[in-house]
Amino acid sequence: MATKTKARNGITFQASELKAALAAVRDAVPTNTPKPILRNVRIGDGLVSATDLEMRIDAVIDYHGDPILLPYGRLSAILKEAVGDEVTIEPNGPSCTIRIGRGEWKLPTEDAAEFPTWEPEGTKLVCRLASDQFSRAVSSVAYAIDEKSSRFALGALLFEVSRKESKVRFVATDGRRISVANMDLGTVQDPDDSTSLVIPKAALACKNLAPKNTQVEILRNNREVVFNLEGATIIARQIEGRFPRWRDVFPERPNATTHEMVLKDLGSVTRAASIVTSEQSKGVTYTFADSALTLTAQSAEAGTSKVSCDVARYGRDASVKLDPRFVSEMCVALLGLEGAPVISVSLDTPGDGVVFSYGEGGEYMSVIMPLAADA
Repeated sequence: MATKTKARNGITFQASELKAALAAVRDAVPTNTPKPILRNVRIGDGLVSATDLEMRIDAVIDYHGDPILLPYGRLSAILKEAVGDEVTIEPNGPSCTIRIGRGEWKLPTEDAAEFPTWEPEGTKLVCRLASDQFSRAVSSVAYAIDEKSSRFALGALLFEVSRKESKVRFVATDGRRISVANMDLGTVQDPDDSTSLVIPKAALACKNLAPKNTQVEILRNNREVVFNLEGATIIARQIEGRFPRWRDVFPERPNATTHEMVLKDLGSVTRAASIVTSEQSKGVTYTFADSALTLTAQSAEAGTSKVSCDVARYGRDASVKLDPRFVSEMCVALLGLEGAPVISVSLDTPGDGVVFSYGEGGEYMSVIMPLAADA
């Protein structure tokens, strides 16, 4: 919690605490908005708050006096460049004086009463999850979210809770790949057998705000989802629109062949082979033969490549062309989890997606659709 003292000429905060609070709310400050007041943060009621009207982030700070509105960008820049352990903020009508060390800045302010605030009504608890597991799960799938898609659901994450299976699932897709993380269900009080929420990507900032060895409390109503963390709260409007039927991509595959590979090696050879790819010829062919994996690529602009690596456990000979960016991004995300070194690669009939399974019992799974032979 931030430390605040009443100074003769204003309110004094510890600079480190105010910096941390501003960093926590950063993702809710819009970069482009027709409403200039949204470029500010509100300090009051024990919180530093920011909103883009679709999401609000509150970070705890020890100030309960009259609300203050300050421009986020300039206040952050001052805190970054100024030297001093304490920050004194002195409101004075349409302006506010900020003092740190031997520096002083006078910034114009707006009426804090005009800053939009709201409280979600009628929320009920969905579940409580361990913060470390929650952060791992979100990090393992977020790369597959398509922020540029005109289909809003593809720019978001599907959060599913099944009391029957005692599982929580996180799913992301851009229509060409799907990533799924499974984790055991924590404390739950939702009377429904299952809960399905489509959450905007921006709200996933909570994975970086949750302190280790704590819990993330997730609540919802018909319109919003709330993440209560230790020291911060995120309120986000749920995304409207139907999320793709992702389970249809994971059918029974009795004739598939499965190989096991060192995850780090898969990422390394993928990046090496993709050096010669181009926008016109972006595919890399993955060929399992002679107990090894060989990657080949070519483009008229950049030449050819051929890279091989060992396979930890070999299945049957098989070949498929994939977008190397998809494979590389998956490997980077999974390597960041610092888990098991081996990943399973399952290939079925030509044209079917390649299934990657990682972790105990397929805790993390991804499907990447193949490219046409001439891609």
